[in-house]
Amino acid sequence: MKERSSGKARNIEILRRLSTVREIIIFGVSVGMFILFFFTSEGKFVSPAVIDIISVAVSELGLIVIGVALLMISGEFDLSVGSVSAFGALIVAKFYQLGLNPFLALVIALVAGMAMGAINGLITVKFRLPSFIVTLGTMIAWRGVIYVITAGIPVGFRVIETHPAFYNFLVGDVGVIPVPSIWFIVSAIILMLILNSHWFGNHVYAVGGNKETARAMGINTDKTKVICFMLVGMLSAFVGVMRVTRIRGFHALQGSEIELMAIAAAVIGGTLLSGGVGTIVGACLGALVITVLEYGLIMSGIGAYWYKLVLGIIIVSVVIINRFFEQRRES
Repeated sequence: MKERSSGKARNIEILRRLSTVREIIIFGVSVGMFILFFFTSEGKFVSPAVIDIISVAVSELGLIVIGVALLMISGEFDLSVGSVSAFGALIVAKFYQLGLNPFLALVIALVAGMAMGAINGLITVKFRLPSFIVTLGTMIAWRGVIYVITAGIPVGFRVIETHPAFYNFLVGDVGVIPVPSIWFIVSAIILMLILNSHWFGNHVYAVGGNKETARAMGINTDKTKVICFMLVGMLSAFVGVMRVTRIRGFHALQGSEIELMAIAAAVIGGTLLSGGVGTIVGACLGALVITVLEYGLIMSGIGAYWYKLVLGIIIVSVVIINRFFEQRRES
């Protein structure tokens, strides 16, 4: 028994060290990119206006990434986050048009996001289906519902003129700090504490590492995964409401491709596709890398067309590196 406990402790310590190494590497890459784009953009990249834009973009993407990373650690995927995000935005915009208080509309949107996540989770665990296929189907279905409701016509949401408190609550500024950054930091800290210091976090890692072993330990694996899906849905809907409030309008393509960017950021941050390994800090750094890369290329005059090419190369390279770390862990 003592040998088993000591072996488990050694494995945990190895995982922590490997995660720390990955995070240091990713942080170093982020700093290197900042320095590179500072010189290639002739200093414009670090101007206050650009830093503010990047902060908001990192926060909106990061809020979804930390949820997606949590779900990936549990061994599942969610390709519907973009559609869920857009649906949450549509709910708020439509209810606002009907005269409902935007704060109440926000609560409804968050509940709807959790419900959509629960649907993804329940279908996945009850029918033993790959979450990749399930959420691919719901991604298309929810987007179809959006098109049916809006007929492709944009929906206005100029809440800043009638409810400035709501606007400031979601996308205002506290001094020089954008409110979305505060939401992102607070959410990341909460999820980090849950993963590292709460029994639910232990269950998430256990389920993603080996579901059968976790079930033998008495962990309700289905419930754990459904809760992770619900958290992703809630965060996605929240980001949708945040974005529609910031741009003051909704269009049917809102949130498109964000699911791919979220998974890419989680992978860059060290979350393994096989589950069981990943950190919230790494996911946050992954979101930072992707956002800095996009805006850095644009500000440097290289052009947005190169963004996906470079990002694709980075993703493949990181997957190879992650595989190396995974082999080190297994050995």
